[in-house]
Amino acid sequence: MRRTPTEAELEYIPNVSFKRNAICQNYMQYGMDGDIQDYLAEQLDANPKLLAWLFDDASLIGKSHLALDCGRFEAFQDFYNSLSIYDD
Repeated sequence: MRRTPTEAELEYIPNVSFKRNAICQNYMQYGMDGDIQDYLAEQLDANPKLLAWLFDDASLIGKSHLALDCGRFEAFQDFYNSLSIYDD
C-alpha cells in the first residue's frame, strides 16, 4: 500500500492522507469480505456522498467516479491504486 500522495492526490483531494487512513480503518472494522479496493468500490455504490467527502465538494453527491473531470479522475485512480496490497 502506498502512503505517499501523488501530485494529483495532493492537488484534488484535501487531507488525502487522513482520508486514506479513514478508508483503511473502516475497511479493517467493516470490510473483511474482499480486499480494500473492493471495499472502496462497494462503498462508492452504497454511499452517494463518498466522492463528495473525498473531494470536499457537495456537487459530487450521487455522482459516479466515471463522471469526474480529468484531474479528479486521475486523483481518484491514484487514491484507489494506492490501496493495492501490491503497491509499495
